Amino acid sequence: MKTVKASPVLEGDKTLGFPHALLISASAGSGKTYTLTQRYVQFLLSERVPNNDISGILAVTFTNNAAKEMKARILAWLKELALDKNCAKMDETLALVSLSREAAHARAQQLVERVIANYSDFHIQTIDSFLARVMSASVDELKLPLRAEITMAYDVLIDLALYSLFSRIGKADLPAEAVDKFLAVLPKTGTYPWNPAGRVKDHFNSFLNQEGKTAGLIKNASGDYEAALKAKFSAMLKQCEGLVKRFGKEYVKGSAAAALEAGGLTDFLAAYSFTFGIFNGVKKGKFPPGWEKDIDRLNELAVELTELNAVAYYYPYVGIYDRFKTELERVKRGKTDVIHINDIAKKLAAYINDKNVPEIYLKLGERISHFLIDEFQDTNRLQWDVIRPLVEESLSKTGSLFVVGDIKQAIYMFRNADYRIMRDLLDKAEGKKETADNLSLEPLGNELKYVNLPVNYRSDGEVLGYVDDLFKNKLKNSPGLIGEDITELTTYEQHVQPGRVKDGYVKTAVLETYDLDEPDGQKEWLLAAVRGARERYPLGEIAILVAKNKRIEPVVEWLTEAGIPVASLSSLDIRKRKVVAELVSCLKFLETPSDDLSFADLITGDIFTKLTGLKRGEMTEFIFSARAKDRNAILYAEFRNHPEYGKYWDQYLDEPFRKVGYLPLYELVSRLYSGFRLFANFPDEQAFLSRFLDAVTTLEAEGVTSPRSFVEYASVEDEDKAKVFSIALPEYIDAVRVMTFHKSKGLGFSVVINLMYDERDQSDPMYFEERGGEIHVYHITKEAAAQSVKLRPVYEGRRNDGSVQDLNVLYVISTRARHELYNLVIKKTRKSPPKEARLIDVFETQELGRPSAQVPEHRAPSGPVEVVSVAGRPEQRFEALKPTYHTFADVAEGELVHAILARFVELPDDLRPALLAAFDELAPGYPFKFDKERMVNNLMGFLNGSEAQELFMPVPGRQVLVEAEFIDRNGALFRMDRVLVDAGEVTVVDFKTGRENTKKYSAQMKGYLSIAAEVYARPARALLAYVDLVKVVPLQVAD
Repeated sequence: MKTVKASPVLEGDKTLGFPHALLISASAGSGKTYTLTQRYVQFLLSERVPNNDISGILAVTFTNNAAKEMKARILAWLKELALDKNCAKMDETLALVSLSREAAHARAQQLVERVIANYSDFHIQTIDSFLARVMSASVDELKLPLRAEITMAYDVLIDLALYSLFSRIGKADLPAEAVDKFLAVLPKTGTYPWNPAGRVKDHFNSFLNQEGKTAGLIKNASGDYEAALKAKFSAMLKQCEGLVKRFGKEYVKGSAAAALEAGGLTDFLAAYSFTFGIFNGVKKGKFPPGWEKDIDRLNELAVELTELNAVAYYYPYVGIYDRFKTELERVKRGKTDVIHINDIAKKLAAYINDKNVPEIYLKLGERISHFLIDEFQDTNRLQWDVIRPLVEESLSKTGSLFVVGDIKQAIYMFRNADYRIMRDLLDKAEGKKETADNLSLEPLGNELKYVNLPVNYRSDGEVLGYVDDLFKNKLKNSPGLIGEDITELTTYEQHVQPGRVKDGYVKTAVLETYDLDEPDGQKEWLLAAVRGARERYPLGEIAILVAKNKRIEPVVEWLTEAGIPVASLSSLDIRKRKVVAELVSCLKFLETPSDDLSFADLITGDIFTKLTGLKRGEMTEFIFSARAKDRNAILYAEFRNHPEYGKYWDQYLDEPFRKVGYLPLYELVSRLYSGFRLFANFPDEQAFLSRFLDAVTTLEAEGVTSPRSFVEYASVEDEDKAKVFSIALPEYIDAVRVMTFHKSKGLGFSVVINLMYDERDQSDPMYFEERGGEIHVYHITKEAAAQSVKLRPVYEGRRNDGSVQDLNVLYVISTRARHELYNLVIKKTRKSPPKEARLIDVFETQELGRPSAQVPEHRAPSGPVEVVSVAGRPEQRFEALKPTYHTFADVAEGELVHAILARFVELPDDLRPALLAAFDELAPGYPFKFDKERMVNNLMGFLNGSEAQELFMPVPGRQVLVEAEFIDRNGALFRMDRVLVDAGEVTVVDFKTGRENTKKYSAQMKGYLSIAAEVYARPARALLAYVDLVKVVPLQVAD
């Protein structure tokens, strides 16, 4: 491995010109987040960067956690500069900004105050959050609800829309004839779709997600595809009939013969072979002469039939899709005013263009001049379509664009990420093309600055050497796997830090098995790796990565059995807790009383047995005896009518059973909690039970209002839906982390163990092609793509994207380790080699380097922060005031005097006109008519007195605070009229009108003194300034 010393990445502000655009390509561990933080701080501090107020800089990240981390890093950097002008960060900062050390120190102090005081202007957020902010400012133009609720999932909305759609069958906008036609032309498969609602929902969900990727819309193609398909299939059958006579029935293969007899198109295409047609290739030696030409002619017809079927397959669904979307919009604008996250980007992309950018900024109340975009490779097309006009507008003036990303880590294509946007800018920056398609660089003279971060700060030399060999040797020499290498995995350059070249350890093992779920072998290997690693590193620095969530559970089980602490997103999913699973079973039963399995789960579970004192074995016995007595009996009815158990039904189950369907979901669940005494009986499960209630509240607000819909939502294994049922993992837990490959992106661990299984997901035959803003839907199989010139590009396009993602995932999981990397490859034992090259086959058993001899630090893990009960505030008694006009007028006059005095940090040379102007500006804000002359004369007399003038006298080094707000230890807010902060002491001044009553105010002033002395760490004194009496009285501590 080559080594290279780190050199400055960013240009100093002396030579930095505006406008400009900078693209940074950052490989894994190269410090891209650090660089982005550095650029943000540079822009804030510099006096040469135009429009560099925090409200004019937008930094967008991919996740909320990344946004939080970015904010914390920027504030920490500024705070370090503000607290110590000789800190290490100061030297690094001064290389970027043309300020003196003192000036940078002072500027950082101001910025910390500015950021904290105006935190809402600190625009570091996810791109979706920014789009939501723009949407909120443009609801009228976008025809959106004023307070829309944003959702990430379509499921509930689709259910409501389909229910609404089906309820309109037979009405003018959805005649029964149209529905009958839809049912008649549904694709025929092996089983008839007696209830097509589920399939309709799945397909519409796919349609919506595809439309959410681009500005295009699903195209409802014209023409009678059913008739054309029937005609083409009839011609095919006639051709086959003639060939069967020529070849003989005994040569037709069984599946093809069955399809011909049944006349089913789908089964026929599945049985058809483009090598031997409908015939059995094993018997080709007995085929009649010239059979190859017969098959070629049949193949031509089969290709035409395949292409027509690809277009017609989803035609029934596309035909009613527009009606469905009308109902979907009606549902969204119904009671809940819901909007999907994809709708925001789609509507904004259609609305924002170069002509209305100024209007957008007017509505936002601020202009963004500088854009910083993190994880650029994960930006999707619609998001970029929204941001691009804003970026180009800033580049046409004195703004800037800073994008940082790593195209090799583009692994979120299943979430609509489009790596081609970054690929386009990279091609422009690397000189592979003259202009960029995705960004106008005309105002910059077509210049795009480009920087590659060359140093890996994360991994040791042996780890990086292994990654280099994997991609630049093994995969580079496997063209069937690497393809065109769109993301430059075989050509990127990255160097190890000096001093770490020979450090690190890599171990790879390949295990072959007939059953991938068989733990023998893989369990022992994994435990040995973890036990060895924990001798050198804390458990919290060990991560086990797997491809799918289903692989997490057995790993957690193995580690738990071995007594090794483990934490995973799966183990923190409340649905995995037994008590929560029993609650879900209870809701299932209440929704469907005939569900004996759910009722059995309830009465044999911990909730019911602990509540009633009944034994699980006794309940199991009852279930079997009830079943033996009458197999058709409903279990809950047997329990309710049982002479011994009926009382438990009456006491605990009767009320929720009668009220389900009438009570709102949250109230029903709350009554279950109370009736089952869950918090009392399961004190160790309180966190999970509380989270379950939170989930019910959240989902009810999203339209999940019945036990049925809640159970359906909770039953789906979806990563996005799982968030509402998960508990955040505390950082202080010292336990092995187990997570999916995708969750590990952006993270780093001392030890990483990758478990890679020889399995792949079943391919979805639904394909999309966008042309001219229209999205066409096809049904394409691998065999169809191999034969059809028209279908092949669509098929290969998605296949290439999948290959890119698989390769990038491999790169991500190979670059998470700092010191030790373990790979366990579990392959299926095969009798013959696979027909196609597989990524998993590049691995071979090997060992590189050696583990370090270090011993883990046995420091106690950080414990949870102790929440101290806030002390009760002392009771504050107030003298009763008679509610008279004069009382209110006196109070108002005192407030006006305070407001006028707060206008003056120092006294002006011409005092009276200043007092008159302040009175004229402030007095109209009170519903009383004041004696202007008297009040101004009183203030003149007070302020001209020697005692008062000392309070307004300019003193070198003095800081003057007016109407200053402080918070005490108990969280109480206090406002002090005037605070004078000098080098040796702090003085608190409180202005009073009316009579002197020092004793009355002494307690209040002592509280002020205590706060001021603690805040400023210096002696404090208090002065009571009586305006009407022209008198300043010092408060004695003994008072």
